[in-house]
Amino acid sequence: MRAALEIDLDAIVQNARGLAARVAPSVFCAVVKSNAYGHGLVPVGKALSAAAILGIRFAVFSAEEGVLLRDAGIAAPISIVGPVADDELADVADAGIECPVLDETDAARYRTGTGVHVKVDTGVARFGIRPERVAIAIEGCRAAGLRVAGVYSHLANAEDLDEAFTSRQVGVLRSAPAPDGALKHIAASAAAIMWPQTRLDMVRCGISLFGHWPSAAVRSNDASSGCSLTPALRWVAPVVQTRVVAAGETVGYGCDFVAQRPTTVAVLPLGYADGLPRAAGGARLLVSIGAARAPVIGRICMNACMLDVTDAVPGVRRGDVALLDVDDVARAAGTINYEILARLPASLERRYTWDRS
Repeated sequence: MRAALEIDLDAIVQNARGLAARVAPSVFCAVVKSNAYGHGLVPVGKALSAAAILGIRFAVFSAEEGVLLRDAGIAAPISIVGPVADDELADVADAGIECPVLDETDAARYRTGTGVHVKVDTGVARFGIRPERVAIAIEGCRAAGLRVAGVYSHLANAEDLDEAFTSRQVGVLRSAPAPDGALKHIAASAAAIMWPQTRLDMVRCGISLFGHWPSAAVRSNDASSGCSLTPALRWVAPVVQTRVVAAGETVGYGCDFVAQRPTTVAVLPLGYADGLPRAAGGARLLVSIGAARAPVIGRICMNACMLDVTDAVPGVRRGDVALLDVDDVARAAGTINYEILARLPASLERRYTWDRS
């Protein structure tokens, strides 16, 4: 009896179709990096490819992810947004995967004919070329026989609704040179949902594709606009044991939890090795069992956590299923839903549903 992820591929397709319609006529790019935000790279890629969304593209962080999609039969354009190692160059070229130009030395590394997207640093100061050097970088791509498929950047503060900084970044990218036919793109989920002026030629949607909002601020700001997102993932774990501890007894490592009364404890086979952050313990997180919600008590262990079900689920039994909400987990751990999803381990069982309609 183990924890598992139940993943509704139809929900992902539904989200993609809704987002693609919202941002049209801009091209829709599905960001499936980091194992499709924990949902499973290849199953998600196949479902989206079969959905036949007009003009859909895929973005990944690594060459390995891109090659996995190609090997799975994904024919749509795929672009890498992270660094490509020298020993990966032949594989991405053979697979027809578009590569990033993150600095002025990248162009000389790629095989002639490779499609590239030139990254402009408009304010994140992570990857990319300074705006005043973009024309030189593009000329370097031409000299190397590369096809410049895009000129792009990334927004620093869209999730926090900082429109002033976002507008400044968009203005810098708009002013950057680009060959005819190259896609300019800067908007990820937050900006793509809220601000039409940021959508340019293409948008890159990641977190929203999987039914989660980029931030509480975006969700609140966009509540009346008709944007609908359906979470695709259910994080479940069975109750594997119950016990009653007497008043004054402790539960878990460090003896952090001391029962103030006779307390019914339910144990779940779910811990930080399964993606549940240790920081979410100490009664900060409520977990659903049926219609009730019970707090996680004590410290989260490597492979287990404990719930106080005394009042919430007095009849709890071995085999009852607990459900964790990703956003609740993120809040309890003091982090964001992106991190919780991206850190769901590959070893966690994923159960897929997909009716291919």
